[in-house]
Amino acid sequence: MKASHLIGKLVLALLVATPAISLAQGKALIISPADGATLDGMDENRITYEVAYGPRGDHAHLYIDNKEVAILRKAKGSYPLETPSSGKHSLCVKVVNKAHVPIGIEHCIQVTVK
Repeated sequence: MKASHLIGKLVLALLVATPAISLAQGKALIISPADGATLDGMDENRITYEVAYGPRGDHAHLYIDNKEVAILRKAKGSYPLETPSSGKHSLCVKVVNKAHVPIGIEHCIQVTVK
């Protein structure tokens, strides 16, 4: 087989595989509050998020301190936070499949409630 023929096949394989690789990606983004933010426990606090499910994801879940507190069915939106007790807390948005199992796409932040 000629080297140029082999190189052509490799280039074609890369071009075909690249869209599949980029489609496999998803994202989870917490827009607000910002990482490290201080929340007033007396205010109504909301989390604003955006997710891209990728081919294996179906929806997202919201976790506070590793405890699931909400199912997020919209790819972009906000959700009211039942303000946790005073102190430091983690907020995570995780993309899950139809069986509600996290698929590895997530974004977590730390907040402090005063």
